[in-house]
Amino acid sequence: MVNNNNFQKVIELVSTSRNVLLTTHIKPDGDACGCLVALSDALTALGKKVQLLLLSPAPDWYGFLFPEKVPILDQDITLDQLAKSQFDLIIVVDTNSYSQLPQLDKFLKQTDKPILVIDHHATSDNLGDVELVDSTAAATGLLVFNLLKFARWPITPKIAQALFVAIATDTGWFQFGNTDSRVHLACAELVAAGAKPAQLYHDLYQNFSLPRFKLMLAMLSTLELHLDGRYAVQHITRRDFETTGATEPDTENLINECHRISSVKVSALFAELKDGRIRCSLRSTCPVDVSKIAAKFGGGGHPNAAGAYIPGPIQNAKQLILAEVTEQFNRLDAN
Repeated sequence: MVNNNNFQKVIELVSTSRNVLLTTHIKPDGDACGCLVALSDALTALGKKVQLLLLSPAPDWYGFLFPEKVPILDQDITLDQLAKSQFDLIIVVDTNSYSQLPQLDKFLKQTDKPILVIDHHATSDNLGDVELVDSTAAATGLLVFNLLKFARWPITPKIAQALFVAIATDTGWFQFGNTDSRVHLACAELVAAGAKPAQLYHDLYQNFSLPRFKLMLAMLSTLELHLDGRYAVQHITRRDFETTGATEPDTENLINECHRISSVKVSALFAELKDGRIRCSLRSTCPVDVSKIAAKFGGGGHPNAAGAYIPGPIQNAKQLILAEVTEQFNRLDAN
C-alpha cells in the first residue's frame, strides 16, 4: 500500500524535473495507455516538456486517446538518440520489470537520470529510484488518479477519460475479481470530472475491425476443454493472422470470450509469434494463481491475469501449461 509519504516523494521528484521521458511496457494495454495520456497531460500543464515513448505499437482501439502519433522505439527513435536527449526524469508506468522493457532495459540500466516507477504488479525488479507501487490496486490508473488528487493537479475531462479507460480495462469493465470499492469510488469521481462511460465502452468493445472479428472466430474454433470443463484452451497460428489480416495487438482480451462458458474457471490463449515463440495469456476466476504458472516460464502478472513466452511449437506450450494448471487444480481439490 502507498501512503502520503510515497506521494510526496513523487511530487518532490517531479518538481525538480523539466524534461520528462514517459514510457510503459511492450504491448501496451488500456491501463498503460490511459496512464501515459493522463500523466503526460498533467505534467505538461505543470510546464514540463514530456516525451512519450512506446516500445511497440498500441492497439488501434486506444488510438482515440492519443492526439498525436507516439514514437516507437527502433521505428521512430533509437537508443542512441535517447541517450543523447536531455531528459532529467524517466517515468515508467504499469511495469517494474526489465523483461517487459526490451531494448529500453539497457538504457535504464546505464542512465544516471532518476527513474520513477508507478505500478500495481507484484513482480518487481525495483528499477525505480522512487517507486509508487501497490499490488493490491486493480490498475495503475488508480495510483495515478490518487497521485493527481494528492498533488491537487487538475483532472481535466481528457485526463478523466484516460484514467477511466485505464481502470475499466484492467478490471474487464468491472467484471474481474479485482473490482473493489476503490475502483467504483474512483470511477464515480472520474465520471463527475468528464469521463463518458457509454462512449468509452463503444470505442473499446463495440469497435472491432473486420480482421479482428475474423481472428476471434478463428480462435473460437480451436476451443478445447480439459479437467471437467474447468480449463479452456484456445490458440492462434501465424496462418490465422495471415488469413484474417489481423495483427498481434488484435488478440487483446480475446481470451476472455471462453469464460462465457459456465464451467470454465481457468483459460489459456496461445498465439504463435513471428519469431516462433508462443505468447501464452492466462486468466483465472478461481483460486488458481496463474501468475505463479507464468513465473515458471519467465513471465508474470496477477493471480487472475498473467502471461509468458514459451518455446514453440504450440502443442509443446499447451502441454507445459496443462501440466501446471492440472497440478494447481489437484491441490485445490485435495483441500
